[in-house]
Amino acid sequence: MRRIMIVGAGQSGLHLAHTLLDHGYDTTIVTAQSSTEIRTGRPSATQLTMPRVLEMERAARLDRWRDQAPRYTGARLSLRPQGASPIEFTGTFTTGYGVSVDRRMKMADWLEHFEDRGGKVTIHGVTVSDLDYFTRMYDLIIVAVGAGELGALFGPDPTRSGGAHEGVLTQALLTGVAPPEGTGEQGLGEAISLGPREAADGGLLPGGEVFIVPILCADGPATSVFVKGRPGSALDCGPDIGGRATEQEILDALMGRLREHVPDVAARCEGAALVDDRAASIDRIVPQVRRPVGVLPSGGRVLGMADVVLSSDPISGQGWNNSTLCADAYLHAITYRGEAPFTEEWMEQTFDAFWEDTGRHAAVFSEMVTGFWANSLPDHFPELIEAVVAHPEVRDRWITGFDRPDDYEKWMFDPAKARAYISRFG
Repeated sequence: MRRIMIVGAGQSGLHLAHTLLDHGYDTTIVTAQSSTEIRTGRPSATQLTMPRVLEMERAARLDRWRDQAPRYTGARLSLRPQGASPIEFTGTFTTGYGVSVDRRMKMADWLEHFEDRGGKVTIHGVTVSDLDYFTRMYDLIIVAVGAGELGALFGPDPTRSGGAHEGVLTQALLTGVAPPEGTGEQGLGEAISLGPREAADGGLLPGGEVFIVPILCADGPATSVFVKGRPGSALDCGPDIGGRATEQEILDALMGRLREHVPDVAARCEGAALVDDRAASIDRIVPQVRRPVGVLPSGGRVLGMADVVLSSDPISGQGWNNSTLCADAYLHAITYRGEAPFTEEWMEQTFDAFWEDTGRHAAVFSEMVTGFWANSLPDHFPELIEAVVAHPEVRDRWITGFDRPDDYEKWMFDPAKARAYISRFG
């Protein structure tokens, strides 16, 4: 039986670990946090389980909240250029429905379930020296955590762009958020894009993004409200928060920015409360695309996965898409490899296959989303918007692209393809 170690207990690492168990591999997870520590920590960026990934979790028997998690059947988008009327439309997924589960609960449950199934779990920090030692014990080591010393194993890849941009992400998990006006419940994800804002010196600052997502937390359904802004932009809450801020201070800063720049969202959040005393966070996002193979001092090789080598910008909702699809691509490559050694060439080819099939499409989509902030949208974008507002089929295809961003290249990104598609509607 081939022995595989996965360092990290996030979405990609745990999904791959469970599916490797299904295929009979001796699988070990090493993580610096126990399930209890994961449950009681601060939340990381809210992630969306899109319809395609939800089906993959269901096939792997990992959809453990089917009857509890609030569903979102589509999304409502609002594009808000400064000094002009907003452009708003709602579309429905044609591929199913999605959910969002608090990462703290989801990862802790998956980690405990993995151990219950016979998987091996080691709670311990890992150094490069440790990996050197482990290469003598395991046929393959996959690194699914990219911070610190381990992340430095994977050098930058200047030939690829992941579509992520530096920014400040502020979020709160809340109870008591009112649904959109005219609706009885929060059955859709919402994304509000602010166009560039006029700066005090007369120049332009990038806008930002607001997401409102129904989410399942430990105590039941709630709402995730999170914003991303470039440093110094309208939705950068960093300057309003000093040092080691409390969760309430983070929430106060978030509400202050919403009241100033997105007052309709702020009004819906007035009187809302944090779901627990750790349910607010602020993080700086630093984009990266790294090479997938890490070289150890002894000459051994380890394979990086998902966020270790490709940053997923939260504003495009592709975090758990990329993580799960990367894990699935690695699973197929591992099982197809049989008893052959996991060489550096195999590692490069395994990541390249994921990149070509999934990663590059998500990257291009992220670039399109951030283009609205920087006022750098393509010339044919107004024609697309006109068709989206006028035709439900175009709206649904646009929204379904969050689930399948590879479809955007078939009709949206290229001007000729876009005009050919929308011309069908007269």
